[in-house]
Amino acid sequence: MKSIAINPRDPANWIVGISVLIVGVNGILFRGHELDDGLIYARYIQNLISRNGLVYNAGEYVNGLTSPLFVWLSLAPAYLFGDARHGAMLISVLAAMGTVIIFYRFLTLFMAERRIAALACLFAAGSGMTYINLGMETSLFTFMVGLCIYLYFKDNFFLLGICIGLAILTRPEAVFLVPAMALNTWIHNRRWPDLRCYLAPTILVSAQLIFNGLYYGALPPSSGVAKIAQGAMGHWGYNRFLLSLGERLLHGFGLPHQMQVFGTYVIPVMLMILASLSLLLVQARQYLLVSISFLGLYTGFFTSLNIPGQWWYYAIHFSIFSSHMVLGIYWLYGKIKIIRKGFFRISFINLFALMLIWQGAINLTLHGRTVREDYRQFGLWIAENTPADASIALAEIGTVGWYSERRIIDILGLVTSDNAGFVAEGDYNSWLELHPPDYILAREPPRFFERAVTFLQTNRPEALIEVSDFEFPNYKLYCYLCAESW
Repeated sequence: MKSIAINPRDPANWIVGISVLIVGVNGILFRGHELDDGLIYARYIQNLISRNGLVYNAGEYVNGLTSPLFVWLSLAPAYLFGDARHGAMLISVLAAMGTVIIFYRFLTLFMAERRIAALACLFAAGSGMTYINLGMETSLFTFMVGLCIYLYFKDNFFLLGICIGLAILTRPEAVFLVPAMALNTWIHNRRWPDLRCYLAPTILVSAQLIFNGLYYGALPPSSGVAKIAQGAMGHWGYNRFLLSLGERLLHGFGLPHQMQVFGTYVIPVMLMILASLSLLLVQARQYLLVSISFLGLYTGFFTSLNIPGQWWYYAIHFSIFSSHMVLGIYWLYGKIKIIRKGFFRISFINLFALMLIWQGAINLTLHGRTVREDYRQFGLWIAENTPADASIALAEIGTVGWYSERRIIDILGLVTSDNAGFVAEGDYNSWLELHPPDYILAREPPRFFERAVTFLQTNRPEALIEVSDFEFPNYKLYCYLCAESW
């Protein structure tokens, strides 16, 4: 496999460059895009650069970070900008740009026509899934997975070992790359890595676990343990991750009603057919085995543990699906020799150009702003109308926690010790005794995880007083154990 030189006259390089530029420009346009979970990371980082420690609440050493590499990379730009949101967004956008490049690079290992490989870049630049998770570690994860696959097929095992370790520190599920690559190595009789190549990932992961143990008093992050424990109890439903896969991929292309042509989902169906054609491309079968095996293990992990189907978990499905689709185009390109120099090429370029324009409008309309404007307003109201040392209990903590700058008690236990154990056991009230809050924010009527409000209203109505000045639809703020009403 020979290296690829950058030729300014090669149209493939122009397509890649323009695609990367589009991702970067959109990243600037979407700088106000804030995810609730992303702001959890941001608050940890902000506390560290403010010399309060790598914690969510000052003085409370609870590890809610499942992507330590994303945090470490975000620190320098966060310190430079003085705002953790901007630091995290910069790393996220740079990783998205890197994903575009690395998927193109490893696709060229399996096809001679680089212009077709570059279509994957154009597709990524115009697809909603590239932007919907900006501000989180998602794009860093897709980049690291792509980089590991590229290094594997280049037989660069020393760098592969380092990148496997870094990928696991981005998201632990990257460990499934190891058995997927081992399976392909065994089936196709490839050269096995030297035992020394396993040393780097072992050191990297062990160093992070040691840090966790010394700093937080526990090796795994509490947020990961909480989700697994709650999933085991069926709190998020069963098989939701697998059942949501098709819907998430469809939304990655765009909104369902906007994808309909003459009442049917013509474009998604066509893309699925193209992805299926990749199975016929002989020179890409090793990549297909690695990628499909990895996605199978990855999907099985989330499905078996009943992890909720959050958007950011599906980005790697979308990236790998896009690569399969382009490989399918390449197979078709090789079979239809009569028209491939004219109509065939023009048709596909026009299709992806149309999607680029189409998705750009969708993204700017839907995601070029703070996602939960209502939560932002809640946080600002709390910051202006409650004492600085007040504590607020709620279930969705990211946005409200960032803007309120108050001590947060996480009902689900992602960043508050022991609460996750209560929820996993079906106990929704004991957290009140362990971490009594000054205020409780809940929906009206209270949701599944907010049943402590219902319990208090029924059994101890005197302990819960509604804050009448908090006038937002469908939500209530309660003062807990207040002597008198506001």
